This record gives sequence, structure tokens and C-alpha cells, in this order.
Amino acid sequence: MPPKCEIVAVSPVLLALTQAELARSQIPARIRGMFDVVYAWLRASSVRQTGHNYALYDKCTLHSLRVQVGFPVSERFADSDVVKCVELAPGRAAHAVHIGPYDQLHSTYAAFETWCTQNALVLSGQSWEVYGDWTEDMSKLETSIFLRLSEA
Repeated sequence: MPPKCEIVAVSPVLLALTQAELARSQIPARIRGMFDVVYAWLRASSVRQTGHNYALYDKCTLHSLRVQVGFPVSERFADSDVVKCVELAPGRAAHAVHIGPYDQLHSTYAAFETWCTQNALVLSGQSWEVYGDWTEDMSKLETSIFLRLSEA
């Protein structure tokens, strides 16, 4: 079943993020370890997590992209060597929800990108995923996908 796609207003969100330039093929193998870095930082930090995990993608090429992973936090903090305080800017984005295993996200992305093309949406090149509550039942995992729209 194709995802429900819509245009949404994006509110600013303060995030604790670590980042890496990765080949697209490396993302599944590396992303969990990147989250582990941010969670290790959190245990030693005075801030607290205030929302679900995020993965942001930009600086995309055919073969690689910048991946930033982490979560919303309660307040601004000084950057460390590996975790940065980043504000996700407000604006507009196309939005869809993937339900099912993470290794099937590509099918939702394909349908979503087709919808964006059919609706003549101009994308900025930044996208992100917000992962819902964990469940052992992979068929019930929910991942919100956002494709930032160009403001021009």
C-alpha cells in the first residue's frame, strides 16, 4: 500500500547529533553505532533527551552523503568533539510514514519521491527520518520521512 504523503510545516528542533560522511551502502551497518556514540555522550551530559531518534541526510551525491544522527534535547549545550548541538530549521517539508522493517524503507522512499515529482515539489536536498517507538514486531515499526522543500 502506498504511503500517505502530505506537505507539513516543520517547527525548529534542537538536536544532539554526531555525523559521518558515508557511502550509501554503509548506512545500515554504521547507523546504530552512530546512535551509540550520542547515547554514550548523553549519559555524561546535563541535558536530557526529549523525543525520538533522528537521522538527517544532506550533501548527497550519487554514492555518498552526510549522515547526522541523534535526538531532540532539552536545552542548548557546548559542542563536544563528537556530538554537536544543531537546530533543525523551521520550514516546509513533504512527509510520509513508512510502516514496517527498516530494510524496506527504500520502497516507501520510491513511492514518496514519485509523489513529490507528480506534485512538482522542489526539494532542497535535505531529508530526515524520525523513528517511532521500538517494537520487536518489525511489521509495526513506524518511521516518519521528511523531504525539505526549497523555499525558492
